[in-house]
Amino acid sequence: MYVHIGKDFVINSENIVAIIDISKLRKKKSVEEILQKIRKSVKIVNVTMDNQKSLIILNKNLAYVTNISTATLAKRASDKKRK
Repeated sequence: MYVHIGKDFVINSENIVAIIDISKLRKKKSVEEILQKIRKSVKIVNVTMDNQKSLIILNKNLAYVTNISTATLAKRASDKKRK
């Protein structure tokens, strides 16, 4: 099933590996190092320019940054899987 992640972007919920809260990542220095490594090996698409809330990592060397909260994204993904 597909999950709307902001603007005109929709992704397949089966490809989601992780949905991470960006504000929590910024508080930890070790995570910043991990993010830098992710940027080198994964293409990151920024769906929003302001109010970045979530990082969605897919199993296809692709990640999205969106302004939708992790809770909302998780709910959308789980609702789609139940239907």
